Amino acid sequence: MSEMSKNTLEKTLEKNNCFFENEILPNFQTRWRATLRQKEFIPDNYPNRIGMPTINAKSNAGKYFVEFASSSSVHGLNHLVARNRHPVEIVLTVFFVLGALLCLIILSLLFWDRYQNNATVIVVDNNRDEFEILKPALFICPITNVNLTEIPDVFKKHDVEHTPETEEFFVFLGNLTYENMMDTPIFDKVPANKWLEILYDLKKYIPSNILKENDPYETWVVTERGMCLATRSVFAVYATLNYWKTDNWTVIPEPDKLPSYDYSIGGIQMNVHVVYTVLTAILDPFDLITYNTAMTEMKQKTILGAIMSMSKIKTKQNVKELSVHQRKCKFFNDGGLKTWPVYTTNMCIMECRMKVIQDKCNCRPHFARSIEGVSTCNAMQLRCIGKVTKSLFLSETPPPFCQCVPKCDNIFYQIKRKSSSNCFGNQIPTNSSHMTIIVQLPQIIYYRSLLYGFTDFLTSVGGAAGLFLGASVLSFVEIFYYGTVHLCFYMKQIKQKRNQ
Repeated sequence: MSEMSKNTLEKTLEKNNCFFENEILPNFQTRWRATLRQKEFIPDNYPNRIGMPTINAKSNAGKYFVEFASSSSVHGLNHLVARNRHPVEIVLTVFFVLGALLCLIILSLLFWDRYQNNATVIVVDNNRDEFEILKPALFICPITNVNLTEIPDVFKKHDVEHTPETEEFFVFLGNLTYENMMDTPIFDKVPANKWLEILYDLKKYIPSNILKENDPYETWVVTERGMCLATRSVFAVYATLNYWKTDNWTVIPEPDKLPSYDYSIGGIQMNVHVVYTVLTAILDPFDLITYNTAMTEMKQKTILGAIMSMSKIKTKQNVKELSVHQRKCKFFNDGGLKTWPVYTTNMCIMECRMKVIQDKCNCRPHFARSIEGVSTCNAMQLRCIGKVTKSLFLSETPPPFCQCVPKCDNIFYQIKRKSSSNCFGNQIPTNSSHMTIIVQLPQIIYYRSLLYGFTDFLTSVGGAAGLFLGASVLSFVEIFYYGTVHLCFYMKQIKQKRNQ
């Protein structure tokens, strides 16, 4: 120390001052000497640093814990290793530290449960000027879908012997439902894997462009109700016979623009005109019909009037960062199905139903996409399906093992207030059926929005950690550091001392 510093220190000691050159004396022994000049002896164990005196641990593990607890930024730990604590004080310290830690754990679990199970919320939007409501897909399924006049040519094309028994069997298949599968005629003259192609060629003719819109997506699809004509359905291609036969798994790009309703036009109607008795279904353009889908029967020589209402739920972009379990819905590209390249709720239901049939009857029906190693159901196995219809959730919600969650973006169409009449005008042929649908556009739509994201979870846990333990991110870094890196250095240091 310089002569000037010594003189200044002596003057400081003489003035009985705890400050030296405008700074508090950092060394406790020097500070004591400065304030108690009459003291002739300073104990060696008197602390020479700022902080609470700590106990002297005997074991290496104890010394390491004392070092961590005394220097940690987690509040309360330093009291566990402080000197001269009464046993009651030690018990209270342990009680409050563990209590605070328990409260932090309970709150963190509550925050995590909220993040996992209640991360989204449904909000309402009534700004009609911003609505985009797509026109629905229309599915038309003829009842008894067999054109009798085509039977000789079709049988000849597929090298099938034309007998009354064969004709009767395929007429029955053309009207096959889960309800009448128990009555399937025993027939084995034609392999089951050829039935679908024959039925496709025997289907009744419905002219294209039935909605007068030159729809590029209009096509015949395979459904649980037989062959049906689909129009305006973007996903219809995934249920076509050609798509299945070529083992195609290509995902069709989602179009930028689809036909939608204009809110500025009033009195919107949709007209459907067919020659046969058919079942019709109105559906989301990004979905396929299943056996559960509500369908309207259009009988011959009948004019049918109906009102169609609709509702829409759309998922905002910020929800996509969540997992399927958190948002409780799936987007098309989430996949997860083995027999469809994209995901929809109806596709999931059909796949699960076919899996139940496969497990119970050891086959897949001819109206399902074939799987390698699984045979197509023959006549006896169709009867087996008829026996297990109670297990096929035909009119019920699919069981939990199906894991069929809703679509994240969905439009619901509902036909209501139907009325029919047998009085035909001169413009409608006698054997035709006609349906006029009055469209009621929705006044509100629903959005699935993010309510509690990962940043909210971190903020909540961080706030609780600060409240109960006075901890921060650096505190948890300290715990990790003392439990890994610093521990390795400490063990190495102990090993070196033992070797010496």
